[in-house]
Amino acid sequence: MYLTDAQEQAFKENADDIVKLEPQLDEVHARAVARLEGAGFTDVLNCLACSACEGWTHGDDGKCGNCPHGFFAHNVK
Repeated sequence: MYLTDAQEQAFKENADDIVKLEPQLDEVHARAVARLEGAGFTDVLNCLACSACEGWTHGDDGKCGNCPHGFFAHNVK
């Protein structure tokens, strides 16, 4: 597949933005897990925003099909 220079640049900029965002997401994820563990929640986590998930199923847009929260609320790491 041939990409134009503009398309290649768009992919590069997207990748650069994701690389910049990843440390922030890691920090939020670590804080969320620590907060739940500090509150005594020791069960396997599927969602960092609720306890409604009863196991991961592939839903729309990469989120859990059993939960109303978006992809980034899920314990995906």
